[in-house]
Amino acid sequence: MSTFIAFPKKSKLEIANTEIQSTEDKRQLLWSSVLKVGAGLAFGGITAPISALIELGFSQMKLRQPTATSSESIAEQTPNFMPLNSLGAYLVNSSDEQKIGDAQKSFDKSDYIIVPDVQLSLSEPICSERVSWRAKQGQWPLKSGVHKAHNTGVTGAGVLVGVLDTGCDADHVQLRQKQIDFRYVPHHSESEDLREVRGFDVNGHGTHVCGIIAGNHIGVAPDADLMVAAVIESETRKTSLSRIVRGLDWMLAQISSDANVSKPAIISMSLGFITEYLTESVTNSLMEGVRRLISTLVEDYDVLPIVAIGNEGPGQMRAPGYFPETLSVGAVDFRHKPADFSGGGQSPVDRKTQPNIVGYGVDVFSCLERNTNNRSAYTCMSGTSMAAPYVAGIAALCASADTKFQGEALRQHLLNTVLPLQAGENRVGAGLARFT
Repeated sequence: MSTFIAFPKKSKLEIANTEIQSTEDKRQLLWSSVLKVGAGLAFGGITAPISALIELGFSQMKLRQPTATSSESIAEQTPNFMPLNSLGAYLVNSSDEQKIGDAQKSFDKSDYIIVPDVQLSLSEPICSERVSWRAKQGQWPLKSGVHKAHNTGVTGAGVLVGVLDTGCDADHVQLRQKQIDFRYVPHHSESEDLREVRGFDVNGHGTHVCGIIAGNHIGVAPDADLMVAAVIESETRKTSLSRIVRGLDWMLAQISSDANVSKPAIISMSLGFITEYLTESVTNSLMEGVRRLISTLVEDYDVLPIVAIGNEGPGQMRAPGYFPETLSVGAVDFRHKPADFSGGGQSPVDRKTQPNIVGYGVDVFSCLERNTNNRSAYTCMSGTSMAAPYVAGIAALCASADTKFQGEALRQHLLNTVLPLQAGENRVGAGLARFT
């Protein structure tokens, strides 16, 4: 089965020729565009290509709950497509290469970027072999500002933090009192439904990340609201672009809902890709498409994407961490020394030094899993994928204290309030993220 994603080249707000500044007004306008495009109507002069795909023999997939009679195998499915309405994108599948080619031609290249579905992966963390059954108190140093925030009643309340990872064990003792909005994104892009179930995680990485952000007693921002999309395979720690975009499309729909439309929103990502293994043509379209994807989060929805720079060491980096629209995160230990594994260097996109900022990412204590007796376990992990959720938690505290800090404004605030460190910019960026 071949898959591609068609990303719009322009921001929806740019297409609509609007200069709306309010986050709430932006999201409400964008939600109206979701309804229009979902109905196959034009928005801002760009016509949805739904009718053209149907004429080519493709069927539109509609999100629905699975039923006991849904036994049709992937191989037997007809060519299909799925509108990703919050992103303004389309996911198209077929086992017939001729049909895939025809479908790609049906998109106006002046309006859309065609990107093949490529593999991404989790930046491999270092996990301690020691498991604890008790929560550790007082992990965050005073210089982080976490204690100051909590002592003044700032705990992340009223802020949404999205997590794209292996999942989240919603019944871990650190998380079970929270209402975690969770979806499992199917491994195959031909599957229609995002599974709305109680949060689970058979790997533990996503649970560790969620505990760092919002664990009840161990998290940086314990009262932040979590949205979790399980998009990374527990066995291989790999994912695909199609799973990522489906997870992000769902998150943007949640962010635009009546309950969340005015809330600051942050998305933490500990994943990425290295282009050296891809052909030049695939690399070019992938870079353009993913950058457009990240720009949609920032420009249209005022979301701050916080992305791990990678664990391949100095001189190595993962996209989309080094895109200028993201806040890229490297790792330091609790003595503020750069971690040996933490990536950095010069971004191939804008030639600026990476990472932008650092967080604690060495021997970070957080949730792991529960055993068969429902007892919650903990462990320490190291990686930029631990540093990124620490920074996401600090961002949640800042946005909770002052809701004017959203999107780009929040990014600049974090950079302006860092704790300066002695290491070079290509190791620690502007410095350590902290609450001031």
